Amino acid sequence: KMINVQNVSKTFILHQQNGVRLPVLNRASLTVNAGECVVLHGHSGSGKSTLLNLLMGYIDAASGNIYYDDQPLNRISSASLSACLSLIQQNVFIFDDTLHANISMYKDFDKDELEKVIAISGLTEVSKEKGRAYRCGENGKNLSGGERQRVAIARALLRNTPILFVDEATSALDNATAQKVEEAILSIQNQTCICVTHRLQAETLAQFDEILVMHHGTLCESGTFNELLDRKQVFYSLYKLSAA
Repeated sequence: KMINVQNVSKTFILHQQNGVRLPVLNRASLTVNAGECVVLHGHSGSGKSTLLNLLMGYIDAASGNIYYDDQPLNRISSASLSACLSLIQQNVFIFDDTLHANISMYKDFDKDELEKVIAISGLTEVSKEKGRAYRCGENGKNLSGGERQRVAIARALLRNTPILFVDEATSALDNATAQKVEEAILSIQNQTCICVTHRLQAETLAQFDEILVMHHGTLCESGTFNELLDRKQVFYSLYKLSAA
């Protein structure tokens, strides 16, 4: 599916009594073609997660329009939107059941496909060591932060939806596992993907179709990794700062 964002703005109320509003997204416009995988990058507070929440339908825009293919977001039912979207984020919901149940969400999947996503998400050793019947505990208290993150990644990849949103999903993983997960996401065919990340690993970023750079609520520049480095603007500064 193609994602088309047209002049979308969003403000939050700072003070209810006097109506003070803080703009967090200012006339953002972008197009992600079907099957493309792009990165949304910028400082904390630049509007990345707000834009993702708008795309998920969790919050409404103050102005502007969002389309999936040619269908306006506000005309798509919650059930239809949920069926075509998967989200991997930092805050992972884990329930008090087995490791297998938390990955499969009580659905039946092909065994080979299940093994594939377990390997991609870095859960193979955890699965061997603890077993698929291992109880994760309430809110995943029996798992480490990295293990909970791996479960969320496996869960989303197993759904294999047309659109995948990734919100800092590799933040709790070691560099080797994070790179493996990112490369696996990039290798998925016929899936539109938007990744929100603070990670600036050149070998991974160079593989994305486009990098969208946010600064103070605006989409200030876009291009491939090499194009953005050559321009020596906002992304160049962020990248050089992270490498210092």
